[in-house]
Amino acid sequence: MLTWLAKRRARLRERRSKQAAIDRALKSFRETRGAVPMGGHVLFHDPQRTIVRVMYLTDHIPPNRAWFSVSGDDEVRELSINDVAHLETPWR
Repeated sequence: MLTWLAKRRARLRERRSKQAAIDRALKSFRETRGAVPMGGHVLFHDPQRTIVRVMYLTDHIPPNRAWFSVSGDDEVRELSINDVAHLETPWR
């Protein structure tokens, strides 16, 4: 019972950490680009750094993407496609 509860708390902590990184990346995107993003997705997560893909609408399909690195101390910086190419799958 206690191991189940510990695992559940760990998953919840990780999910909250990922959501906080997505929220910070979306906020940074809105501040720097002045556009409203569609949403975000975590590509990579560890305690020191999370890489988030932000999708936004333009005049073509699929939506454009921007990538952000969110560190544990709330530093957010934008990445290029070359920085995250190894994390993106071919169909995206």
